[in-house]
Amino acid sequence: MADVLPHGIIRSVEFGRVHGLRREDLDLAATLRSGQVFRWTQDSDGAWAGTIGTRRARFLQEDDGSLFWEADGPDGERAIWEFLRLKDADLPALAERWCAADEHFAEAWAQQPGIRVLRQDPAECFFSFLCASVAPIRRISSMLRAVAGAYGEPLGSLSNVPLKAFPAAARLAEADEETLRGLGLGFRARRVAEAAQALILLPENWLWTLRDEPKSTAKRELMRFFGVGEKIADCVCLFSLDKDDAIPVDTHIWRMACAWYAPDLAGRSLTPAAYARVGDAFRDRFGPFAGWAQQTLFYRAAVSGARMI
Repeated sequence: MADVLPHGIIRSVEFGRVHGLRREDLDLAATLRSGQVFRWTQDSDGAWAGTIGTRRARFLQEDDGSLFWEADGPDGERAIWEFLRLKDADLPALAERWCAADEHFAEAWAQQPGIRVLRQDPAECFFSFLCASVAPIRRISSMLRAVAGAYGEPLGSLSNVPLKAFPAAARLAEADEETLRGLGLGFRARRVAEAAQALILLPENWLWTLRDEPKSTAKRELMRFFGVGEKIADCVCLFSLDKDDAIPVDTHIWRMACAWYAPDLAGRSLTPAAYARVGDAFRDRFGPFAGWAQQTLFYRAAVSGARMI
């Protein structure tokens, strides 16, 4: 099957099925709603449509966990596996160990298994979390859809869902702060505008090269940008740069740490030293994939709205 896109490119759409998946391996809906990505849309058939970089993609997961996919080619299947990180971690095996080691994780997993950490486009992830400060997931989604609507390249539709690529830094650099404020970004507009201007002065795909750097180096480089603190840097590291032990510390994770994993922090302020202590406490409890464990805990507290503390 081939589609003719609005800019004249003919692109094949590939189809496939991931066999042997269970909900414990991947709960697609929970994963896409867990605060990692913000521009995926569920259609009337219950399928999810969105973009992986400049590829259109669509997923449909059946009750038994089976996953059907469509994606622009070539190598659509490889892109799907890399985005979902299906070869990177045996999530049920990890969760079994975490449940045995931590009753709080066990409670969260029992209510919602199968939340994977995704490998998303580093540029979209970077700008997404620049927009994420002091905003709920629905608001973040609205801002990013507005930015993509104004500056993103049209990719055509997939199952009647029109899709656009997230704009490259060079395109965003054409927008001034006031224009971005008009798209609903508020105080975040300055961050996005200045980051785009800074990125176009760096080598092409500079953000992607941070995947090959140690987490400490990647965080340091990200925090050079205006408005990027430790939490935003850790989000980008975890959700796009393969730093699986990164722990983004928001209010929910901070409360958990003070109550369960680092009670010596109770009553203290979230200073840089305390932030580092939280990350160390999670890594001590959950190991090299601690960021995956915190995503399940975060979902239980922040997305499902369950009272955990």
